Amino acid sequence: MHDPVEEEITRAKQVVDQYTLLHENPLRNMITFATRDAYFGKRTVASFLNFMGALVKDDDKIFATHEIDTRQLFINSLKTQDVHLETMGELNLQNGPKQIMELRKANLIAMIRGVLSERILTEADLKINFSSQLLEDSRIIASKVMFDRRLVRLNTSMLYKQNKFNLAREDMVGYSALIDDITFGTIDLEYDANGRAPPTPLERVPKFLETISSNIGIFHLDPNRVLDILLDLFIKEILVNHVFWLSLFETSGWIQQLASGSSAEVDEDENKSKKYSVVMAQLLGFKFEHYHLVEVQSAPSELYYACALLMKNGLIRPGDLLPYLKPFEDEMVAQKAKYTENMNREIKSNSAGALAQYGALGEEGTTQKAKKVEQKEKVESAENIAPVYTTNDIVELTKALLSIGDIPHAEVIMAKHDKLCDMHPILAHNIYRLCDIILEPAYQKYVADDIKARYVHYAKCAEESRLIATLQKRGEKPPEMPKMTKVLVKNILKDGTYDLVKRERYEFFYCSWADNLPRCETYQHLTERFMPIMRLAGYKAYLAPHLTQKLLLIIQGLLEREKGYPNCRTHCLNMIRDFLLPLVSFSGCNPGTMASVWEVLDTFSFQERCALYGEWGNDFYKKTIETKLLKARTERTVKGIMRQNDLRQCGRDLGKLAHSNPMIVFNVMLDQIQAFDNLAPYMADACRYMGSFAYDVLGYLMTEKWTGSQGAGRMKKIKMKNDGMSSSWLKALSVFAGMLYKKQGIDPTPLLRYMDYRLRQDDSVPDLILFNEFITKLSGIEIIGSTLTDDQITSAGCSETLRAEAFQPVSNDNRRATKRVLSRLKDTLQKDGTGLEIFVLLHRLSEACSSEGELNTFERGSKLDLIHQTFLQYSELLTTVFDEAEYDALVPDAVRLAEDYKLPPDVVMHMVRPKTRHLLRASMEGVTGQPNSALSPLIENMARIAPHPAISSVISPEFYATFWQLSLYDIHCPVGHYDTAMKRHKDMIAQCRDTRSSFYQSQRLSAVQKAERMAQVSLESLQEDLPKHKKDVEKTMEMLRESQSRWFPTSVNRLTLIQSIIQHCLLPRSVLSEVDAAYCYEFIILMHQISVTNFSSLTLFDKLLSENLPAVLMSFTEYETTINARFLYKIFSKMSRWSQDETLYAREALGEGLIGFQKRWTGQLSSQVNDKAEWLSYQDFRRVINKWHMKISSALEQALQSGESHQIRNAFLVMRQFIPHFPLIKQHGEVLVQATQNLASHEKRDDLKVLARSYLGLIEKSKSRWVSKNVFLGTEEPEADKPASSTPAAKTGDKTPNNKSPTPQTTPRREDRQERASSPSDRKRGKEDPSNTTKKPRNDEKDRGRQELATNRHRTVESLPRDSPREAAKDNTLSTRDSRSTSSRNNNNNNSNSNTNTSSSNNNSNISSREERSTRDDRPSRDEKIARDDRMSRDDRNNREERTSREERPSREERPSREERPSREERPAREERAVRDERSSREERPAREERSGREDRSSREDRSSTAPRTNNGRSVVVESTSERRAPSGSAREERSLSSRLNTSSRSVVVETSRERRSGLTTNTSVSAPPPAVNSATSSAGSSSGRKRLQEDDREREGKRIREDRREERRDDRREDRRDDRKDRDRDRERERERDRDHRRRRRQ
Repeated sequence: MHDPVEEEITRAKQVVDQYTLLHENPLRNMITFATRDAYFGKRTVASFLNFMGALVKDDDKIFATHEIDTRQLFINSLKTQDVHLETMGELNLQNGPKQIMELRKANLIAMIRGVLSERILTEADLKINFSSQLLEDSRIIASKVMFDRRLVRLNTSMLYKQNKFNLAREDMVGYSALIDDITFGTIDLEYDANGRAPPTPLERVPKFLETISSNIGIFHLDPNRVLDILLDLFIKEILVNHVFWLSLFETSGWIQQLASGSSAEVDEDENKSKKYSVVMAQLLGFKFEHYHLVEVQSAPSELYYACALLMKNGLIRPGDLLPYLKPFEDEMVAQKAKYTENMNREIKSNSAGALAQYGALGEEGTTQKAKKVEQKEKVESAENIAPVYTTNDIVELTKALLSIGDIPHAEVIMAKHDKLCDMHPILAHNIYRLCDIILEPAYQKYVADDIKARYVHYAKCAEESRLIATLQKRGEKPPEMPKMTKVLVKNILKDGTYDLVKRERYEFFYCSWADNLPRCETYQHLTERFMPIMRLAGYKAYLAPHLTQKLLLIIQGLLEREKGYPNCRTHCLNMIRDFLLPLVSFSGCNPGTMASVWEVLDTFSFQERCALYGEWGNDFYKKTIETKLLKARTERTVKGIMRQNDLRQCGRDLGKLAHSNPMIVFNVMLDQIQAFDNLAPYMADACRYMGSFAYDVLGYLMTEKWTGSQGAGRMKKIKMKNDGMSSSWLKALSVFAGMLYKKQGIDPTPLLRYMDYRLRQDDSVPDLILFNEFITKLSGIEIIGSTLTDDQITSAGCSETLRAEAFQPVSNDNRRATKRVLSRLKDTLQKDGTGLEIFVLLHRLSEACSSEGELNTFERGSKLDLIHQTFLQYSELLTTVFDEAEYDALVPDAVRLAEDYKLPPDVVMHMVRPKTRHLLRASMEGVTGQPNSALSPLIENMARIAPHPAISSVISPEFYATFWQLSLYDIHCPVGHYDTAMKRHKDMIAQCRDTRSSFYQSQRLSAVQKAERMAQVSLESLQEDLPKHKKDVEKTMEMLRESQSRWFPTSVNRLTLIQSIIQHCLLPRSVLSEVDAAYCYEFIILMHQISVTNFSSLTLFDKLLSENLPAVLMSFTEYETTINARFLYKIFSKMSRWSQDETLYAREALGEGLIGFQKRWTGQLSSQVNDKAEWLSYQDFRRVINKWHMKISSALEQALQSGESHQIRNAFLVMRQFIPHFPLIKQHGEVLVQATQNLASHEKRDDLKVLARSYLGLIEKSKSRWVSKNVFLGTEEPEADKPASSTPAAKTGDKTPNNKSPTPQTTPRREDRQERASSPSDRKRGKEDPSNTTKKPRNDEKDRGRQELATNRHRTVESLPRDSPREAAKDNTLSTRDSRSTSSRNNNNNNSNSNTNTSSSNNNSNISSREERSTRDDRPSRDEKIARDDRMSRDDRNNREERTSREERPSREERPSREERPSREERPAREERAVRDERSSREERPAREERSGREDRSSREDRSSTAPRTNNGRSVVVESTSERRAPSGSAREERSLSSRLNTSSRSVVVETSRERRSGLTTNTSVSAPPPAVNSATSSAGSSSGRKRLQEDDREREGKRIREDRREERRDDRREDRRDDRKDRDRDRERERERDRDHRRRRRQ
């Protein structure tokens, strides 16, 4: 068994590497727990002593190597238990606790006696460290009292007793002699040319030591004080003489002799012994305190370098010096906490706008910037505060250690203060300088010589440029490098630099700083030696561009020669992950840094880059507080940029941010796009300013977002809703991805790789929307679904020109991308066979979805339809993007597809059809009698491609290959469709050339010329395509006629043959697409027309229309049912037309050489059938048609009554497709209507109820065509069944020429219209497509009502007030468009009623002119311009009238402004105040008049006594009156004041004239006073006249005031009405703008 103590000792030695002074460590815990367990009695004292003895003795020197004092650790643990025992003894415990403490005391005594007996500790150690009571109990001392007494005496003598020295002699002679001897020891050295003393030779060290020792001995000098002086001299001469002083200290007695004492400690290892002097560290600490407390200024840099050199040479330890450095431990912790708190505050803040810079709202309601307030307070308080020491000694000491290359001691300080480099980035420069030296050997080894020579040349060119810019003068030759003077500097960052002006070259004083640095000699050292040093600086590599460039070149060199350096890729990835990507994040939007890093990243694979990006985005920004803050700032900036309205500026700002932090920028942007889907196209356009690196990161992030990921620990988003619709966030990302790859032309590898991966999973159906949008945006191929019109299907089988016109994208965003984008897409699809993989995986997904058992029928059908449509879209993409040779290289042959990829025959034949068609067109030159050479490989290998026995035995492989490899273009040439398209282009050319046409007048000249050129090019293309198409169809027909005799063997049963054709050919291809459904119909009719040997067309039609429909309703999905229903409808429509016209039936069904409608088939050849009885007669054919109606009715009725939603939905799809020709028999229609009504009224599933009600509305319009079964068959109606009044059908039947049974249709003209009518899907497409003019004729009364409504609306709009001519023009434009649309609808109705063919041609022309109408709507028409001009002239007249009325009204100065007028609430108070003022003025008037009268008399007496009367008196009176009566107020008061001034001036004139007359009659001289009687009489007369004049003035003034108030009220009411009118106009304009936006959105 293993000894537990030995295991414990072994475990203690193993955890030595984890020992640290800052935090708890396993070794300290083991010692503490061992001591406590022995004290508590949980372990024996013997085992504790064994454990303690092994660790203290340290025979292996393991603890001594790591500088761990295990002896002191055990002493501290024992002291803890001693203190615990002493504390518990003071509590005087009783009973149980007392017994426990006695037991623990005995254990502790045993432990103390054991360590002494085992000689683990000495008796002196015990007396120094433990309490006297414990020592007495352990019998180490005799008496506790005596021991304490002696201890007190000893401490007193040591601490308080001073040595006696001759202080005068010591100060005056001893230290002077010491300094003189040291000075004279170096005075004989020769100085250099600059007058600087050279370093002292090391040979003089013994002499100096002898001199110092003799001075200490002779003068009894204090050794510590002598050491202090020597340290001062060392600090002063550190630049030049540091080597001498370090050698002196190492060999001096302070180190050699003190090593044996307590003031120094020894660290012994294998090679050498280092002696750390505590005294020297304390003396240096006292020097720092001198600067802290006495001088209060920054310590000199020489002091820091002296401490650093002493530490590097092992003379002092950092732990002895750090307690003396500021800031102290608690201050450093507070600074770190404040630094972290500030960063956390900014991280958590929601905004960092301008409002955050301001303080709280003050008492007076004002704010002030917080920073300025703090600065003002600091300035005010700085005068009263004593100076504070602000230098960080720890930072300066660390910088000095790094400068001299002492990395171990710098690591100790930086480990203790982990945020030191982050808070003081200056340290990073010194660290990166060391890393540059460490990396130099790897740079010389792994970087190519030409690259190194190139960078040397760059450095030389830079030096020459600096010389020319600094020293060269105009007209002189380029200067050479001048002679430089070497200058020793203390700043390591200036080492190796020079100053051309001062002619100085700087060199760091400590030349051997790089001697002991580790070097990267192999690529493994990048991780082992280079990475730990780089990590000291954190994520600040952006501060060292030269080092970064060197590291990038090393990584590139390793990757280029990767085969010669195994496993170097791992080390390169570590460098990129730890340094280069963080360098990009903190580079400050530097595009050069991003480009350099991308050159390295581009050499890695896509998977390796994605792994790096994942760690960069998910881990890096969570590591430190600095990275978290960087992320918060970037996110805040991105959100602010995305709120801009300027898209171009937004893109530029985002591109700038993406240079440094693309992960954050794109993460925020994609989240915003998912939340606001309308941002997708704009953000895709804004990404044009990104770089390759940013695009690559964006591809990774989009891949992550496509998965629905929301981050670690959060659930993924749901991609598909419960109703089967895709989630909005996935749609937005799909649109963004498609637009991004289209507009920016970036590599689509991320999307295709994602689809390649996801299609391997069974739950990847929701991701198909991403693939659909990608294909739509890049190639313009849209998923139209089942909404294709007959014109589009016909165009799909025509030339490329017609196809491009028919399938123009609905949105401009879906137009085809540029050749550059498609070329990159082709390269990606061809790379690693990605294009073929997606093809195969789409089929695999379809099979997986079909076999999934948890889905209901509706969900499975929806998913299968989406997969089916995606398969067709992707097939069209490959045939569109790749040419014949590229497609042939991409898709392997049919045998490999069938055997290697296990694809079914129909999929294989569909995939190889583009390859075979190219070969077919090249090999149809002549008829050889053998199968076509292009089909021969398929025919020969058909047993391996389609191993079903029916293909090789029932139907020949030649027929199977021919059927599957031909297309609609090869067998059908719609000449009328070509003619319609050419006529449309000719009309457009004519309109462009006719200057009087509406199109010419409504468009710009450049637009007209462009439309003419495009129409001319299309016309020429169609004129070339039509003959070529005809020729291709003729060649195909020749091949088919030649090979049809080999298709079907004569020995095969007819029913078996037809069933095989349906199973292996018609059914698989008729559900592939609408174009393939039309091809199947055309191919069947073609087989009937060329009379294929042993082929019964009648049997095929019978099987398809009577027996195949139930299988369609039960097994097909909705999309497949819609396609197959179109195929069946075409056949059924053809048969219905034949049944309605016997001549047509005889010509097309039973024509010359046609064998398809035989009733009986034997072994004879088709050409031997001559008996007419063997043919199906017209009457029998009508019975067959009746049977088909009955079978179809029965199948549909059964499906409607089945209760299964899938069958009911498919039944309605078939019924809507067949509605032009079914039901025609009344009994069948009533049954279907009854079943549909039951569903519409009793069905609980809303979707089925909607379908039922919709079909009831459609069938209601066709009830008038229903006839009875006898009428449909052309037989006589029974008498009991005949109606009272003959029906139109009966009348029509009586008028048949041969007295045969009448036709089932009652009105031939209406029936013709019904025959020419399109299917319901076409009518639906016509309703949705505005360019389709084939519409149902409208009622004239409804049209007239709509026209009158549009006219009234136009008049109403014209009658409304307009704010501007532009708004009037807009309204007039709307009314003009309404009237134009009404007239166009009437014209279309008339045209549709008169000629259906004309309407179809108009339909084609309208389809092609969709783009023209959109272009025309963008510019105003001629009518709109006339209406706008008319409205502008009317507005001008209104403006002139308004100006005239304004001129008649008072001017602006006379009227009060809007702000000066009172509001409605203030008017009553103003009026009451005015009445009150008027009443008070009336009461004061008598006293005022008496006072004025007395003043007038006194003034007249003064004037008469002093001077003659002149007109000046009157002017003075007028001025005084105006001053007295001029109040301050509004313009109304100014007008009343002017009237009062006029009245008062007139009264004064009258008064002065009377006074003059009275004065002339009574006074004879100027100097004599007037008589008293005359003066009294004149004064009485003047006072009575004044009273009358004043009364008249008051009445007139009151009247004017009242009139002014009434005028003011009228102005206020007029202003209010004007404001109300403006508000109404503004509301009306908003409503019109909303209507216009709504109409615009509906058009889009």
